[in-house]
Amino acid sequence: MPLSAEQLDEFADAVISLAHRIDPRGRELPGVRRLTSGEIMVLHEIATDPGSTATTVARRIGLQRSNVSATLHRLESEELVRRVPARTGDRGIGFELTPIAHGELDQVRRHRSQRLQTAPADILQAAVAHAHTLSRLARAVSALPTS
Repeated sequence: MPLSAEQLDEFADAVISLAHRIDPRGRELPGVRRLTSGEIMVLHEIATDPGSTATTVARRIGLQRSNVSATLHRLESEELVRRVPARTGDRGIGFELTPIAHGELDQVRRHRSQRLQTAPADILQAAVAHAHTLSRLARAVSALPTS
């Protein structure tokens, strides 16, 4: 049975609300630069798949390649990513995280974890049980062509 637009809107609102509540943007985290949510998404994609190109990252997170390229240039100038050969099957330049970026992403993850742990355990356990499905949904949505 297809979901209604209202059901999908409610779901999207819940996901966005959760993301905003755990997002460290605008907060001072010890040892972490003020990263934008876009920079965090790019760093996460590079951490997940080192050697990814700007084109691959853009496709996965649903942003314009030019925006991802500009973000990668900024992250490279801040010594958070470095250029490496593209992973097998890709053309162009790939990127990987530097040790500095790994440390900063660890701090962001700790912050997010601490924020989530403020929820009641039963709600958190029920939501975490669906983490894999939500990750698959995120990949499926970002794979769609943008208008």
